Amino acid sequence: MGHLLPHIGLRTVKTGLAVALALFFADLRSSPAAIFAAIGAIVAMNRTVGDAFQSCRTQFFGILLGAGFGAVFVNLFEGFRYIGVGLGLIALILLCVELKLQFAVPLACIVFVSICLSPADEAFFYGANRLLDTSIGLATALVVNIALKPYNNRARITEQFTHFLQAVPAYVETRVICGRYPDLSPLSRQLARIAEELSIFEKQNVFRLPDHRTQAVYLRGCEQLANALLQELTALCAMDEKGRLSPENAEKLSALGLHVPDTLPAPPQSDADVVGNYHLSGLLQAYHYLSEFNLME
Repeated sequence: MGHLLPHIGLRTVKTGLAVALALFFADLRSSPAAIFAAIGAIVAMNRTVGDAFQSCRTQFFGILLGAGFGAVFVNLFEGFRYIGVGLGLIALILLCVELKLQFAVPLACIVFVSICLSPADEAFFYGANRLLDTSIGLATALVVNIALKPYNNRARITEQFTHFLQAVPAYVETRVICGRYPDLSPLSRQLARIAEELSIFEKQNVFRLPDHRTQAVYLRGCEQLANALLQELTALCAMDEKGRLSPENAEKLSALGLHVPDTLPAPPQSDADVVGNYHLSGLLQAYHYLSEFNLME
């Protein structure tokens, strides 16, 4: 029985390619520490290009600040290493906060300590080589990530909206026609997954392309409609009495393919009738708009 080959994702391939190229470029300049080029490439190879830019920014500023401070303090406090490291870390953290670079604090502190623990006459060259090699790795991974089919979850989001819409009629039938109370937690989880994917999609707009901004706004609009739909359905499920179904809403339910018994529709009379039909009308309107918008590409 043959063994099935494991699935190799594109991000895995791009990571291997980026590291290989980063090491090649580091060797071209005869780098004494090419490992930092490989580390930079690995760190920068994120799922989206936006996340990759964020990682590159953290790495670059962290190493720049840590190496710069380390080179200064290792010479100023030579012979008083412990005092120098303590004072340097305090000054470094304060500077990062002042420059609004808090995201770089952990890495800057690590690099700073590693510089301070190196011989004073080698501190500057160690820091400069580490910054240069890491920058080579970051730049290489960034180019590879952009050039080779950048991540795009637009189709996944559309598919999730479609699944959400397909599930709604059954919930409406359970509550409005059958008079039972469905469990809405699966719909809530679907919306939570959609929100997560939308956040990822928005991070893909690294170059601020107008078309991407338009798509992001459109998808957020669909999310708002889906949330409004769920809110109306939740309101219906919170009512002690669902009220009698109005003829207008009965006709709309029939258009969705739901079977509405002839004896069920009746003109609203009680408060429960009015409130129930109000929420149902809002639900059906949101469903209609979302169905139309979700077909747009």
